[in-house]
Amino acid sequence: MERFMRSLRIFWRSERLLAEHQLRLGTQRVQFNAVAALVAVFGLVMLSIAAFFALVPYWGHALAALTVGGAELVLAAALVAYARSLQPTTAVEMIKEVRNVALSDIEEGIALAEAELVALKDDARGFIRNPIDALVPGAITQLLSGAAKEFKSRKES
Repeated sequence: MERFMRSLRIFWRSERLLAEHQLRLGTQRVQFNAVAALVAVFGLVMLSIAAFFALVPYWGHALAALTVGGAELVLAAALVAYARSLQPTTAVEMIKEVRNVALSDIEEGIALAEAELVALKDDARGFIRNPIDALVPGAITQLLSGAAKEFKSRKES
């Protein structure tokens, strides 16, 4: 039973650690995507300003704004690519292995408990159907041990 409880605790802790790691990874992805979206919006604004300036004086300030807007869009694309490339660490694989071992121990404990319950049920069913057959082996053992003690005590006297 102690092994079963230990396996349950290990399983619970490993599941909690995996959930925390997935939450942390998801949070990082959301943060990088939010920054990328902010940069993309700023880049779009700059491209709009650049297009406006491009129409008015034929290249002066517009080329600079266009260059800045394009660079910000490239930066936003790089941030999105980095956010998508984030992968779980090697510690997550170890935690998954520990969780799987604990889960197999739990399954083994449940199978053992189930086998014990089936055996107990069969013993109870046998006792209910024929109580004399269930009591006779124990009674014979007690009678024989009592007779042997009596025989020894008479022999010693």
